[in-house]
Amino acid sequence: MPARPDRHLLIGDEQDLPLLRALLPSFPQDASGELVLELPAEHGPLPSTPPGISTRILPCEPGTPGGLRACAALDAWAGEWLHGDHARPEAHSIFVGLTGNLLVTRLCEALVTRHRGLHMHRPSHAGSPL
Repeated sequence: MPARPDRHLLIGDEQDLPLLRALLPSFPQDASGELVLELPAEHGPLPSTPPGISTRILPCEPGTPGGLRACAALDAWAGEWLHGDHARPEAHSIFVGLTGNLLVTRLCEALVTRHRGLHMHRPSHAGSPL
């Protein structure tokens, strides 16, 4: 049986909220990590998370391509958590939504290639390589 990941990262946008609302209640109460949402200024209620999972909102800015802030957050997270003492890719469980966003897809592909064994989930979507 695979070991339970030490840390979780969930990144999504408005389209991912229903899936995240369904997924988060299955997390153990002692889960730790971060929920990062790229959302417009006017958004509905946020999903509930276990106490050890913090929520961060990345406000969408008019004229900025969707997924740009989510990519910056994912890249910064990987830079912080996938090196040194935290380098074991199997110690992390990552969910990245924003299905169909080419920027996000390319970054996810690069991270999986660079960090063999990285536990990354993407919502299924016809033609999606991840």
